[in-house]
Amino acid sequence: MHINKPPQKTEKPAIKQEIGPERKIVRIADTDLDGSEKLSDSLRKIYGISFAYASGIINVMGIQGSTKLQDLDNAALEKLKDVLFNPQKYGMPRWLYNWRRDQATGSDKHILGNELKSKLTLHIQMIKNSRSYRGYRHSFNYKLRGQRVKSRGANFKGRIGTSLGVTKKTAVQQTAQAGAETKK
Repeated sequence: MHINKPPQKTEKPAIKQEIGPERKIVRIADTDLDGSEKLSDSLRKIYGISFAYASGIINVMGIQGSTKLQDLDNAALEKLKDVLFNPQKYGMPRWLYNWRRDQATGSDKHILGNELKSKLTLHIQMIKNSRSYRGYRHSFNYKLRGQRVKSRGANFKGRIGTSLGVTKKTAVQQTAQAGAETKK
């Protein structure tokens, strides 16, 4: 018998998970969705789907909004995935799309999940490189859509440093006297 011989591994039989009518978790567009929620609520957890777009999908599919995701059969789930990724084929209005007039192709499309995140970061980087007014404000994390910045924060993180307000002379003297009394 060899001392350094590794023990033989016994292969375990592969366990097949049968998908029954009660689906607890459904994976759509790289997102795990809870099957016990309403379809409209669970669709909005996918990055890139708004309330209006989720309602549009439900109307196109002809399903009631109160239907739970676990109640859909496999054919309905496949149609749902197809509607999510190919809304043009089902006649979804173009104003619902989140990526309209693409600079490379000029077409309107709806992008979901990680693809949308990466496309947004690349687009913002392109705007920064152009050194336009928007690019300048993006690069310094300033507000860029005309918000008030004098009294509402220097950037999206809020006012940097503490603000000094105007106090009356009598109020300052009263607080100084109160502080002196507490020290005694």
